[in-house]
Amino acid sequence: MAAAAQGANLKDEATCSICLEYFTDPVTIDCGHNFCRSCITQSWEGRDENSPCPQCREISPGRILRPNTQLGNIVEMLKQLHLPPVKPPEENLCEKHEEKLRLFCAEDQSLICVVCDRSEEHRSHSVTPIEEAAQEYKVKLQHWLQPLRKEMRHILESKLRKEEECNTLRNKVRAEKQKIASEIENLRKLLSRKEQTLYERLEEMERTVTMVENANISKLSNQITSLNALITDLEKKCREPALDLLKDVRSALDRCKKVKFQGPEQEMKKRIEKGTNIGVVKIQKPEEDIKKYKVMVTLDPETAHPQLRLSEGRKRVRISNYTSCLPDTPKRIRCSDRCVLGKGGFTSGRHYWELQLPQEGEWAVGVAAESVDRKGSIKWSPKGGVWAVQGCNGQYWTRTNPDTPLSPCEEPLILGVYLDYEGGRLSLYNADSMELLYTFQETAFTERLFPFFCPIRGELRLV
Repeated sequence: MAAAAQGANLKDEATCSICLEYFTDPVTIDCGHNFCRSCITQSWEGRDENSPCPQCREISPGRILRPNTQLGNIVEMLKQLHLPPVKPPEENLCEKHEEKLRLFCAEDQSLICVVCDRSEEHRSHSVTPIEEAAQEYKVKLQHWLQPLRKEMRHILESKLRKEEECNTLRNKVRAEKQKIASEIENLRKLLSRKEQTLYERLEEMERTVTMVENANISKLSNQITSLNALITDLEKKCREPALDLLKDVRSALDRCKKVKFQGPEQEMKKRIEKGTNIGVVKIQKPEEDIKKYKVMVTLDPETAHPQLRLSEGRKRVRISNYTSCLPDTPKRIRCSDRCVLGKGGFTSGRHYWELQLPQEGEWAVGVAAESVDRKGSIKWSPKGGVWAVQGCNGQYWTRTNPDTPLSPCEEPLILGVYLDYEGGRLSLYNADSMELLYTFQETAFTERLFPFFCPIRGELRLV
């Protein structure tokens, strides 16, 4: 009995877990399990390079199959031994008749003995020997193996896809967290610089207030001293006899007429009030990534002032030392302001472009309406068809009426211009830090708008 059991165990070890037959051309995969070459190849058919082991589900990268010649030799030896089938244990007896269970009843799906077969209960049933029934049901079970394995492959593939999707989403979330952390840190730095700039300005204004206060108090004190002296002299004069009073009365009256009260300096007060009206810090994260609306802008030579020099690629412009002989077409700007427009223009949509500013120089940048005065004198205001910001040696202001001074945290080297036509909005940014410099807000734009460039001193370059 022990020898038979050992033979059965040995037979199991030489059996492929996929086809349940002796190994044919056995191969070993990365996890150490063995299979028939044809079985494992068919099992992995249609999968990617990283396929699971059918037995332990461990991923086998690269589908490496190592021939197991020694196992193949052992299988051939086992086939020649003709191992007898393992005898069923004696306890497999019929409970009613204590006879060996040798038959299988298909109707009742139960094992029976020969006595049961002759009984009234099973006489009309389909009864077959156990070996035949086992072979029949083995074929049925093997028939289900292929669709079940296919279903298993689909489930595993779905599991792998879901894991990949989760990993992708997890990576996106982590990247977004890092992006937000970076943006918040940039905003912190920007706010810190803005805070320092504002406090320095306020401290300078406080010193100015103290200086003005001292100057005014000194001036008023001198006036008080002079008036006290005059009042004392007049009171003394009034106590003199008539003859003495009239002798020098004209001089006393002239001194009274010359007295003129000089109040505190009002101009300085206005300057301080204007300077302290700093308002809310104009720092914001754009509502959306406006740079995705970036467009290719080129300069239109047909609109360029004759004293402007454009590069061959129509990306750079500066004042020229001579006047070009160009035809005076309706498009061309021929006024005191030497400007050029971008080509094409916009009548709808959102658009963003950037340009490099001169480190030392003067310029004006924005958009201009198609109807802007090109032959007379440009009216520098939105009502005149120009929405622009001007800069000169670190000072910045809007070309409006009146102009509005701007106080960026740092001097912009690259200026970003964002036009939302339907939204009636033109915003200008420091393109490096995305600090908002100013926003022109209109009810609506009604005509074609062109990028507008005025290189007063230095070169403007589209990037």
